[in-house]
Amino acid sequence: MTLEARDLSGTWQLDDRDSSRINSCTPGIAQEVIGSNLGYGQLYYALTRLLRPRTVLVIGSGYGFTPGVIALALKHDGGRGRVLFVDPGYSNTVQGPERAHGGSGTWATSRGMSRFDCLGVRSLVTHFRERNDQFFPRYASRGLPRPELIVIDGAHDLGNAQYDTANALKIVKKPGYVLMHDSTNWWSRTGHMGVANVVRELSLEHEVLTFPGRAGLSLIRVVKPGRKLDLAVIPPAPVLGLGALLLGAAFAVGWTVGRSVGLNE
Repeated sequence: MTLEARDLSGTWQLDDRDSSRINSCTPGIAQEVIGSNLGYGQLYYALTRLLRPRTVLVIGSGYGFTPGVIALALKHDGGRGRVLFVDPGYSNTVQGPERAHGGSGTWATSRGMSRFDCLGVRSLVTHFRERNDQFFPRYASRGLPRPELIVIDGAHDLGNAQYDTANALKIVKKPGYVLMHDSTNWWSRTGHMGVANVVRELSLEHEVLTFPGRAGLSLIRVVKPGRKLDLAVIPPAPVLGLGALLLGAAFAVGWTVGRSVGLNE
């Protein structure tokens, strides 16, 4: 059985049944999920629907929560976008915590993709069972498109966090957006956490917004060097322009008449 989206008032929306299925198929880890409230998942979904990206890159996921929610948002938007999902499938019990960094081994076999079958979004997710240092060097040679949205939730030590971020900033389509999970968490299973340090460094050069929560989620808006907020000139609506013209004319006539009356007195 797959999750079916329902058309409520003309647009795809999530309801409590969707949230229940997401929690069942791809449970979130430290994503601030409380019951039917998907926590950070609400942000993943809303941002994807707003940006309508053609390509989203997700680096790391314990059980598929983030790529699953984003793929569902893409499906609700007509299924035109794709999720590139990177996770080597390492496990704390097999590779050890120093290499797995809390990994559950979910993606060690193709069975992990059944989580996306459960959500009905498998066709929208391409899984690369690779480490970050294997995936990024092959990005260009594979002819992969530049993503408009990137979510970094891989190994959280300082070295890997810096590596993921540096490469994400290189390939993101500008203006683009990078989300970093665990951005306020100072402790991990391996006793070190570098994501918060990287976010602080990024805030010196980029627009950064950090959402509250036990783990933290930071949004980085990446633009071309020397540019901040894009401004658009919106011309006044014709009706407003005509109204202003008529009002001005009425004021001018009134002022002229009043002045004439005053002179005659």
